[in-house]
Amino acid sequence: MIDRDNIDQTNDQIIDIAHWPVHEEYEVYPEGARVKTLRVCPEDTPYDFCIPGHRYLFKEAIKSAKDPSQPRHPDQYWCEVIAFRIGRLMKLPVPPVFVAMNSLTKEPGSLCEWFIGYSPEIEERSTPGGEYMQQIIKGYDRDKGRQHNLTSIIAFSRALAMSKKLTHNWKEYWGLCLCFDALIGNTDRHQENWKVIWNGDEGTARLSPFFDNGTSLGHELFPNKFNQCIRDENMLSAYTKRGRHQMKWHKDDEKRLLLMEGVSRYCRKYPEITPLLIDTLQWEDDALNKILTELTTFNIQSPLTAERAAFIHRLTCYRKQLLLEELEIISNEAH
Repeated sequence: MIDRDNIDQTNDQIIDIAHWPVHEEYEVYPEGARVKTLRVCPEDTPYDFCIPGHRYLFKEAIKSAKDPSQPRHPDQYWCEVIAFRIGRLMKLPVPPVFVAMNSLTKEPGSLCEWFIGYSPEIEERSTPGGEYMQQIIKGYDRDKGRQHNLTSIIAFSRALAMSKKLTHNWKEYWGLCLCFDALIGNTDRHQENWKVIWNGDEGTARLSPFFDNGTSLGHELFPNKFNQCIRDENMLSAYTKRGRHQMKWHKDDEKRLLLMEGVSRYCRKYPEITPLLIDTLQWEDDALNKILTELTTFNIQSPLTAERAAFIHRLTCYRKQLLLEELEIISNEAH
């Protein structure tokens, strides 16, 4: 049995999905900005960290779902891989993501493990958060998601817990989610990027692992810009502080919630979870540096360059420092 908490893909294990069957329900997966296909891992897979017969979402690096002819940040797929590794440092529920390619099309990309369907004996279904937002907020527009907000999410989560159906602590879940997104700079936690997973046999529910984390880690910055951020702390600070969630605090707020402010406001509302968030940020900076250095050795199209890896390390460790400082202040206030 594979220890799923210690999955380690090495640079000689780039997964070729060219001959992985496409899942019968989906040829091109409809959600998101990039072209995706839902694949099934073959029974004779040579990779011991892949699950035979399980589903995996392959997200192509180059092609945009809106305009496949236009390259769009071709190395962004690394952010999904790195976010998984960071989530593991934090001991968070993040689906495994691997470096992959399609040898027939020469497309590199990320391969994300599907987070339901591990056991054929258990009937599971996942429902996107957008469906619940539509139930809670009259006239909710799922295309734009402009009314997506944390206050409604909290009310929904509390009601689910009060129904005795939720199997874990929702306060901890959303605190960890906000902290993770602030650390990696994820600006894409919209209403389709969180789900409720229902166990049909037991009638219980759990909130999904933190998935689809690729719109993060300064992916949109080109080398001249991120090199300036490395050298100039004022630029780094300005870039970090203007990052916003894909949600508001309240549906009637004018602007979306700042990433760092979201953690601060949430912990002041629920100060009992502050120690948990502090604990998840206790990993060493060198641990992240080791991960990034190893990923730069993968020989694949649109590789992770040493320069971008250095920027991601600097940016993430800087955000971690800011988060710890703010959380310590909140912790002291609570005492």
